[in-house]
Amino acid sequence: MAKEWKKSQSSTRSLNDLVGMGLLHNQELHSWRALEGESYPDPRAGEIVVFEDFFKRGFGIPVHPFLQGLLLYYEIGICNLHPNSILLISTFIHLCEAYVGIELHFDHFRYLFCLRKKGAVGGSKIAGGVYLNLCDGMKNRYLSCPWNTSLTKWYKKWFYIREELSSATFYDVGYIPEKRVSWTDRPEFTRQVADLMSLVDWSRLDGPGVVGNFIVRRVMPCQRKVHSAYEYAGNQDPTRMSPDGLEKAEVQQLMNELFKLIDDNFV
Repeated sequence: MAKEWKKSQSSTRSLNDLVGMGLLHNQELHSWRALEGESYPDPRAGEIVVFEDFFKRGFGIPVHPFLQGLLLYYEIGICNLHPNSILLISTFIHLCEAYVGIELHFDHFRYLFCLRKKGAVGGSKIAGGVYLNLCDGMKNRYLSCPWNTSLTKWYKKWFYIREELSSATFYDVGYIPEKRVSWTDRPEFTRQVADLMSLVDWSRLDGPGVVGNFIVRRVMPCQRKVHSAYEYAGNQDPTRMSPDGLEKAEVQQLMNELFKLIDDNFV
């Protein structure tokens, strides 16, 4: 399995850069470790292996129960997901909670998205070996999300972070996902799902808008929070990574990294 991983390029300095951006809590709070140059992950008890780019896309510790549920349902590990799949999940969570004002609905997600196996990323079938995508026929029934698909070397920026002992987050670093029925199995289009779909005015929203909103709010949708985004109460809200606001240029820089934007002055 050693060939499935590349030497880590994640360093204490690069992780402190994420801390400085307000995307990762400090080392004392979250007990993260960067072992630059390490060839194969060997997490300690209670640690999971994650990638720096996850934290730019709304991932956080402790892991949101909805994301934990998806990992268990699809029978994959967190390190098997591509960063853009983390962003997709973050977008869905924030859309439901902050814009529609509802709790997350598992069948709603399964109706929209399926899991697919990706070709070897950087020679690996483990790191980013699967990705989420819209199901056939859903393109015009969901947000337009022009993800940046030109990510390079993200799979080399892995490190360790401590997760809660009660977490169900699966983290086998040697696990190669194999296609399962659950990856493409969809719920019937029940009246409940139809009602949920009708709550969203798709013509007035897009992916960059939703993502830009949670960046400005400084919340991590894939992180477990004390309350849902529809209860957000401003700069002093306890779900924020920091009460300080971001400069417009900082938001624009991150948005340019996450999306292929036609307008470089999106913010």
